[in-house]
Amino acid sequence: MNLYKLEQKKIKWSTYLWAAGGIFLSILAIGILFVFIAQTEEGDELFADWNGLAALTTALGYCCFGILSAVMGSKVIVNDYCGKIAVVMLSYPVGRKEVLGTKIRLVCLLTVFSACVSHLLTLGGMYAIARIFQTVPEAAGGYGAIFRMALLSGILMGCMAAALGIVSAVAGWIKRSSTAAIICALLLVCATTNLIAISPRHLIGIMTAMSVLFAASGIGMYRLLANGIENMEV
Repeated sequence: MNLYKLEQKKIKWSTYLWAAGGIFLSILAIGILFVFIAQTEEGDELFADWNGLAALTTALGYCCFGILSAVMGSKVIVNDYCGKIAVVMLSYPVGRKEVLGTKIRLVCLLTVFSACVSHLLTLGGMYAIARIFQTVPEAAGGYGAIFRMALLSGILMGCMAAALGIVSAVAGWIKRSSTAAIICALLLVCATTNLIAISPRHLIGIMTAMSVLFAASGIGMYRLLANGIENMEV
């Protein structure tokens, strides 16, 4: 617990929470536009029902929170272990892997929490607007079905974004550059985002498969990073 308190004091989490709030408002605004576009784009699967709208907003959220996770990861990993305070970090009277694990868990928890809450509020706001203006047909299971889909896709989206952040941060650590971490995140986002919306009716299944692959990649990269930091000389 002392490690968690130490890391919480070192990092300005409020900065990232404000960023997460800005992401939420931006996606909500775009989502409301999607709700009204649904009236004019008849026959388009992505705008035909809530599966398509959820896929679009999930893809947007994954992009934004994936980049946010990479920024946090570069801050707590690249800056700490490649910057001027690396000597201090490596001299803590506790295991290096334990310190690193604490940093990674904090980044993942904040990413998953903020992504899930944002997604729930976004789809909830879109649903309310759609009911008021009668722009999108009611979902088969009503609000309950929308909530379950939003919760599951939000959790999976957060896990994917967190894993992307870890992979990007490790890439930045290897290159000793925060910029490299952000570029890596952008490349991964560009390469994988379209897969989320490839089949809206199978959104949860696709995201589950992607989450498993992302988690495996994140764990592999974390082990590479942990072993590298363990062998670093002070």
